[in-house]
Amino acid sequence: MTEHHGSGPVRPVPHHPADDLARHLFQDLPRADQRRWATAYLRGLCSTPGKKSVRNMAWTVSTSDTAWQSLHQIVNASTWRWEPVRRRLADWCVRQLPPRALVPAPVLIPKRGQHSVGVHRRFDPASGRTLGCQWAFGLFLATEYGTTPLDWRLHLPGRWSEDARLRTRVCVPESERSRAPHDLTLDLLDHPAALEVPVLATAAHHTGVQPLLAALTARGHGFALRVPATTPVTIGLLRPTRHVRGPQPTGALPARQFLQRLGRAATAPLGPATSHLRLAPAMVHVPGSPRPLQPVATWPPDGGPRHIWLTDLPAARLAALADLLTVPFAPAADSLVDHGLHDFEGRSYPGWHRHMTLVSAAHAHHVRTAAAAWQQAA
Repeated sequence: MTEHHGSGPVRPVPHHPADDLARHLFQDLPRADQRRWATAYLRGLCSTPGKKSVRNMAWTVSTSDTAWQSLHQIVNASTWRWEPVRRRLADWCVRQLPPRALVPAPVLIPKRGQHSVGVHRRFDPASGRTLGCQWAFGLFLATEYGTTPLDWRLHLPGRWSEDARLRTRVCVPESERSRAPHDLTLDLLDHPAALEVPVLATAAHHTGVQPLLAALTARGHGFALRVPATTPVTIGLLRPTRHVRGPQPTGALPARQFLQRLGRAATAPLGPATSHLRLAPAMVHVPGSPRPLQPVATWPPDGGPRHIWLTDLPAARLAALADLLTVPFAPAADSLVDHGLHDFEGRSYPGWHRHMTLVSAAHAHHVRTAAAAWQQAA
């Protein structure tokens, strides 16, 4: 495919706050016009109020009447690879923002029509409605100042994996097919960013628990895995405590039932500020898991255990992550929307990935700017 970008000038701005990040991200793009318009697209995502359409962004960043075409082409008809840019983004984020944890999590992107890659009907728990959408999995870096995405995978259900003509039309690589949520999560965890931080992951279905546990253990990450309440666990070692009396749980039990038999009084709060997050005095096995793990659960005084995690992290490390464990992790969706999450104007698989890479960069720039303002105020 011949790549062409308009020659209209980018609006003369002495120095845009995102320019330093853009130079770092796009330094290896082979063509000067690619670097120029990728930088302009990033500026547009950072600076354009409201919807980040290419026409709206063009008015923000350029004096040319044809700039919107160049912004459209830099994601939809360009040739640059998004993977190296994402690796550079991860490197920048780790150096600029103190990392706490890696969190793979799904993100639902509402879409109209049936032609954008991956679009399908799915129930949205947040709105209580079934809607047309793309369903993506992001790898988020939780930092001291907020979370920001480093990498993405797109779910390709049904026709997007089976219809060869449709796949060719939107340029889906032959290697990309429909994969279960835990497989997408594992793929994200192979991200080359070398981060010695815990992984906080969720097994959406009991079938994903064993492969996730095996993979997390093999990768050497400390981790906490949120599991379904029905996940079978078998007691490995019960630590003595004055609250545990009578017969101890034996045999395989659903995780929630296992904790209920122990009782809330037998568990220990992770700290004074995290009394609802409680650690069980037990090591348990999940059938097929490589080693014993310790259950931790949110457990209010007036009810039973709610969100249940299995972890190999020490209590002090868990306490430092309590805000991420107390409720199911939700990406900073509103902020991502502010930086163009819903505004991709194209249909292709490569275009979607380039747009999401630039959205991630705009969001990382926003988090870093907010962190700098907070540090200055402090």
